[in-house]
This record gives sequence, structure tokens and C-alpha cells, in this order.
Amino acid sequence: MRLWSKFYGKTTKVKDFTGREIAKGAYNNRNSEFGWNVDHILPQSRGGKTADYNLIICHISTNDEKTDKFPVFNANGKKFEILKVENHYEIREISKHDSEQQNEDNETNFYDSAYGVRLYKNLKGIQNKHRFVGSILIRFKNVHNTAIVDFIEQLFDNENLSYFSSSKSKETFLLFQNNNWEETRIIIRDYDMAKKEDIQNMLDKCILLNTYLGYYFKAVNCVDEYEIRFRVDYFENKTDMYKQSQNIDFKEINGEFGAPFFINDLVVVNTDANTKVKPTEKWIKFNYIFTNLAKNLEKEASK
Repeated sequence: MRLWSKFYGKTTKVKDFTGREIAKGAYNNRNSEFGWNVDHILPQSRGGKTADYNLIICHISTNDEKTDKFPVFNANGKKFEILKVENHYEIREISKHDSEQQNEDNETNFYDSAYGVRLYKNLKGIQNKHRFVGSILIRFKNVHNTAIVDFIEQLFDNENLSYFSSSKSKETFLLFQNNNWEETRIIIRDYDMAKKEDIQNMLDKCILLNTYLGYYFKAVNCVDEYEIRFRVDYFENKTDMYKQSQNIDFKEINGEFGAPFFINDLVVVNTDANTKVKPTEKWIKFNYIFTNLAKNLEKEASK
């Protein structure tokens, strides 16, 4: 109520930043179409403080859609990004014009000889730059609904995915040809993780997947067991990257399913995981989740 008065004064009905209507008397009321609560602009999982400058009043549905996503999220059919402005963070809608302008900026023209030659020279100059490759190795025991694979494809929509399934220890590239496979394996790779932000974003997706698998997909019997391993590897140049990255697979990962989520040392040192665990061994247990999302998924699973 204090925040409502601070932001809206005596007004009793307003629209949140996505355009959803909220009413002063419907605080935390999920049974009301005008229900609202308070959200952290910069998620607490990212170090966001519980202070007025980092709090925003929004519709309960908006908060549920935003959860701990950072820096980009969708809510009420619109796309938003969280931007740092001086010493605080703000939410800004990504307009259609922004997307169209970005597409124009990225437009290529190989009929222009100057463009083609310039592109080739630029590419030739970066062949020996250092490369960081991210690999996510996912194992499932007894998948009962293949929609889980489609879900993962959507979550990692810009990455390279490979599938493996096994029945009686026989490996095959043909996914779900029959219903008797005991273990399904997925490899997801990102061959260009040039910035720490890229590694952090991939880690966030892994935490999202861990949350959904642990609090929804297992609860509704979509899968019996699972294991996620996210690793980052360093290569001197592009040639080494292509030759050696293909050797990052499931050779060392067999047997019983243990802890559901592991990361390696390069993930730890390049993300906020370094505030939670230390790189003491080859694989570090990292069974972290997005807590608000987990609570909502538990509710969904119980319906």
C-alpha cells in the first residue's frame, strides 16, 4: 500500500507497464482479474535489492511471466528488456520498430562486391581468435511424453541440438523410433560464447530447465529421472574448436542418475555461480532453481 501511494497517489485503478489493469484493493488476489503484487526489476537471483528503486507494481500474471528472466522477457504478448540506467535498472519495451531496425542493420548484400570482399577479409582476420564453446549434456531416464524434447528445443531455440537415444546399450541417431528406449540424451552447443554475458544467459536457461524438470515434468510423470551438465571449454582457434569440441560427449557420463545439475570450472568463474560454489573438481554440483517459478510450477502440477 505504501508503494501504491508512492507511485499512484489516490488513484484506485491503473495499468501496469504491460498494459494490464490492476486495482488498489486487489493486492495479491489471484482470484481477481485486477490482482497485483510487487516485483523486483533486477531479479534477486541477479543481486537485485529489495529497495524502492528496484521494485515495481505489476499484475500478478505479469509477475508470473517475468519471473527471474534477465535481461529479456515476454509479458502480456509484448517483449521487454531490463536495462541499467546510471545506478539502477529499468524496464523498457522492445518495439516493433526496434526489431525492424535491427533486421535492417543486419541485412547483407552479396551482390555488392565491396560488401563481399570486406566480409571475407573480416572473417579471415578472426580465424585464430580464442574460442569459448558451451556444451549442455542432458540425460533422461524413461521419457513418457516426447513433448519434453520440443519444449527444450523452444527453450534453446538459437543453439545447435543433437539427439541420441539408447535401447539395450545400442546408440542411434533416430529419436523415439519406438517406446522402449531406456535413456534419451541431448547435446546442445553454442560455438561462440565470446562474452561472460553469453555464458550467464546459457546458465540461466539451464537453471530454468532444471526448475521445470524438477518441479513440473517429473511431477506429472513426463520423465522418471534427468541430469543436466553444462560446461564451457576454451580453444586456441577455430580449427581446434571444430576438431576437439565434437569429442565433448557422454563418454564420461554413464551409470546411475545422481544430482540433477552440474557445471564445470569455466562456468563457475565466468558467471554469478562463483558467489555460490567453488571450482574444486571437474564437475561441480549446482542444483539451483528459480524459486518463484518453482512454487508456481508446483501449483500447476497439482491441478
